[in-house]
Amino acid sequence: MCRRRRYQYYTNVNYLTCEECLAWHGVTRRDPRRFPEPDDGCARAIVPIPRKERKAYREKGKRMQAVARAEIERRRLFESGLELLSSRREEAIEAFRAATTIDVYLPDLERLVEHHRALLARESGLRQTLCGLFAKAYSDKFGWRRYERLPEIMRLQREQAGIERIHELFQ
Repeated sequence: MCRRRRYQYYTNVNYLTCEECLAWHGVTRRDPRRFPEPDDGCARAIVPIPRKERKAYREKGKRMQAVARAEIERRRLFESGLELLSSRREEAIEAFRAATTIDVYLPDLERLVEHHRALLARESGLRQTLCGLFAKAYSDKFGWRRYERLPEIMRLQREQAGIERIHELFQ
């Protein structure tokens, strides 16, 4: 009995990844041509699954899909906070707090500051609250398992540079 080979879709899950690629992240197929070939610039790969490791890849695929769904939820929460910040501040801060438990990206924070420049200029307490929230979350993320692969000096430098940028944004 000859079993057909299977393939798994991988994409780099971050703030730039399109929702189509996120939807496919971790999905397996028998025919690699059944995966979409987006021309959106997302990093992606179709990886063959060794026959003896199908069960492990199935479990890995479930974890990958959960990560992709979490990124979509992070985006929803961040956008909600962005929209609510000027009218329902506490709800906005809670949405940002929830989003930071998933991840924090500096380009999103730059967009937040640009979008609410006038409000943040008037409200020093709000700036301090957001700065503290995002700086702590940014620092915390470098303790996550996926950053363990980075050399310690590189990880510390990236963390410090990000925190400095957050402080610049919310001065």
